[in-house]
Amino acid sequence: MTTRRSATAITSVVVALIIAVLATPVSAQTGGSLELVAQSAWVDDGGIYDIQVRVAGAGPDSSVVLRVYPPWPERDDFLRKELPEDLDPLLELDPVMLGDVQGTSNEVLGFEVAVAGPNIPIEEEDEANPISVLRSNGGSAVYPVEVSLYDADGELSDWFLTSLIELPRGQRNAPLRTAIVLEATMPPMATPTGNAPLDEEATAQLAIIVDAIAQHPDADVALSISPEALVGLESINTEETVRILDQLRTNIGPSQLLPNPYSEVEEQAWIDAGLEDELVQLYQAGSAATSSVLGIEPESSAMLLDRTVDEDGLQALITRSEDNSFGVQGVIVRPAQLAPLNSELFPQALTTRFVIPTPNGRTVPALVANGGLSNHFTNPGGAAYNANRMLADLTLLSLQNAEVRQAVVVNPPADWVPDATFLNVMLTGIERIPAIRGASPFDALSDTAFTPSQGLGTLGSPLERDLRAQRPAQDLLSFRTEFSQAQAAIESWSTVIAADQASLRSLQQLLRVSTDHRLTDDQRNEYIDAIYNVIDTQKDASITTPESETITLTGRISEVPIVVENNLGVDAAVLLVLDSEKLAFPNGQTIEIVLKPGPNRIDIPIEALASGDSPIRIQVFSPDRSVTLGSAEVLVRTFAFSGVGLVIGVVAIIVLLLWWLQHLRSTRDTVKPLPDTPSSVGSTADTEEPIGV
Repeated sequence: MTTRRSATAITSVVVALIIAVLATPVSAQTGGSLELVAQSAWVDDGGIYDIQVRVAGAGPDSSVVLRVYPPWPERDDFLRKELPEDLDPLLELDPVMLGDVQGTSNEVLGFEVAVAGPNIPIEEEDEANPISVLRSNGGSAVYPVEVSLYDADGELSDWFLTSLIELPRGQRNAPLRTAIVLEATMPPMATPTGNAPLDEEATAQLAIIVDAIAQHPDADVALSISPEALVGLESINTEETVRILDQLRTNIGPSQLLPNPYSEVEEQAWIDAGLEDELVQLYQAGSAATSSVLGIEPESSAMLLDRTVDEDGLQALITRSEDNSFGVQGVIVRPAQLAPLNSELFPQALTTRFVIPTPNGRTVPALVANGGLSNHFTNPGGAAYNANRMLADLTLLSLQNAEVRQAVVVNPPADWVPDATFLNVMLTGIERIPAIRGASPFDALSDTAFTPSQGLGTLGSPLERDLRAQRPAQDLLSFRTEFSQAQAAIESWSTVIAADQASLRSLQQLLRVSTDHRLTDDQRNEYIDAIYNVIDTQKDASITTPESETITLTGRISEVPIVVENNLGVDAAVLLVLDSEKLAFPNGQTIEIVLKPGPNRIDIPIEALASGDSPIRIQVFSPDRSVTLGSAEVLVRTFAFSGVGLVIGVVAIIVLLLWWLQHLRSTRDTVKPLPDTPSSVGSTADTEEPIGV
């Protein structure tokens, strides 16, 4: 039968659909359905094209017919799945009657077609194993292949179009560099109260992507995933998350990891809020986190441009990346991010790079993720069917300008759910089809010709395309102050607990996750509040200062011992600030010290300026003095002279000594000596006798 579909067939399908909606399953009324199970990725001149289809719900009197038509003349015809009504097939196989082969109502049928160019002799047909031959011109081509299911009355029940790709071995044309960029999206895994439960659905989808990368290393599949998700998977540490991360560590390289901020953010909102440097810091934190989890840093030369970034934002990103050694050299954009092209100058899909101008006069090389290719992810028909259409489309793109170095980026739509069959079929074809070659995003960007501004085949400057960015849903002007203050609080506290990297990572993670654009304002504030709560809790319990006490000293210069206890369990850097009215501090009024966990004795050198009671006020700060950790007061009682008092005392003693010596000398001069002989007793005139009486 050569008629592809009749008015009667179309009518029967419409009637069957109406009945199906109203009453019974479609398959029971339409006479069955067809589904592509597998087919050859490509054949060369002289090769065998093999295709397998599943028939479901058809009776034994139904039949299946395969037809091969002349090569697609235009890619647009291929995308529309349209063949001219009067087009005759190059080859039509004899109908396969299901009653002859079908054991069940869900049967897989196989068909084989030998492809023979003009220089390939056609062998005698083997009656025991007959095979049909498609006579080709021996060149590169994509042939439409129609598989149709007819019921017992010869009416069309179901059909689909796939492709037979013929490519001669040893072709000299450069293959189409094909960069597959798969995005894995997971909800925020760190919450203000700890890790969220593992999202099993998102994890299962990530596992499909990771397994596909592992099974097809030559396809160079690139992965875009938030570093926060990688950190969360590592911290949850289930059997499946361990397996996923091990697969990534083993099977992915730096050029296959696209750079991303730590969390999913609307980048233009950050730029509009004057947070360009903070945005680059999020990129740097993301690179560090990825390196910590996987052991490799993403290659930052090529970036998948966020949908919200405009020309001003792109300029800011490029400038900041150069200032911070970030190194962005080109971007990949989606079709919706670009202004439309002049269809007269560019009637075909672009497979060469162009440039995006920025306000300061610079241009940034770019590739567009082909929108038509993205549609193959979600078209009806099943995973194997869609993947083979993707391969046929890539081959057509490769053949349309075979003499030019071409590249495409294949990026699924945001609502696509990863499918293992689709990925396996597509990536197998990319690894095997000579007209296609897997490439990293940067290789696709750097090893591709520029598009001339006046159209393909002309000479001149590269084509410039303006960005048409999506407006950010998030306004960060109000959040900017809260973010900056929380960031400053973490930085101040980090000067104290630099040794406690686990606590610092937890605080920084809370701050970075608070930037996720999927959070509401209230949820974002919960993260910020959690940061202050953690810091306050640690700060309040961190240091125990001595109770008020009195210390007695007898020397003018001495040391006052105090004990400060560190309760953090790790080294804590602090600053002691001393103040006293009657005491001086020879080594200064500030002491920088690292407190070991537990009690720490600190000897403070002092000099007494006067005797008596002198209080020392001690305050404990973070090294940058922004955080107060504690305070204490110690009373010092000294029995010591000041310099002036000592001089007066010495003079007074000298004067006293001189007076005492002088008094002693004068006393010796005025006291008479006592009689020392007996004759002297009674020798007065009253006792003398007259002589001669």
